Amino acid sequence: MKTFSLEIITPEKVAYKEEVEQISIPAFEGEMGVLPGHIDYLAMLNPGEIRIKKDDELKLFAVSGGFAEIHQKNVVILCETAESAEEIDIAHAELLKQRAKEKLKTKEKIDTAQIEAQIQLAVARLRVVSDLKKRKKKRIA
Repeated sequence: MKTFSLEIITPEKVAYKEEVEQISIPAFEGEMGVLPGHIDYLAMLNPGEIRIKKDDELKLFAVSGGFAEIHQKNVVILCETAESAEEIDIAHAELLKQRAKEKLKTKEKIDTAQIEAQIQLAVARLRVVSDLKKRKKKRIA
C-alpha cells in the first residue's frame, strides 16, 4: 500500500506525525481527500474534522482551521488547535458550543465569523468523539 508522510502541527506541539494511506480534510472549498501522489496544493482549512486512514484504522482529529500544504509524498497541516478523538472532553465541547450560540443571540457587538468558527469547531469535536464511540461499538458487536 502506498503511503505519504502526514504532520499536524499546532503552536504548542506536533499533534500527529506518521506515514498514512489517505486523509480527508475540511478544506475551505469543501471536504477534500488526499492520496499518495496528489498534486502540489495549498488549501485553507475550515474548523472541522480530519480523517486519517492507516493500516485499515481510522484516526480522527478536530481542528480549528488553518492550512494544509500538500505534496506528492507529504502533507503538513498547520492549525491553531488539533485534538484527537481520544483527547476531547465532551462536556467541555458542549459547553463551548452552547456559550458560542448564546453570544450569537445577544445584541452586543461581536465578531460573528469568529463565533461561527467556534461553533463549527465544537460541532467537529462532538462528531469526532461520536464517530470514535460508534467504531468501538462495532468492534465489540
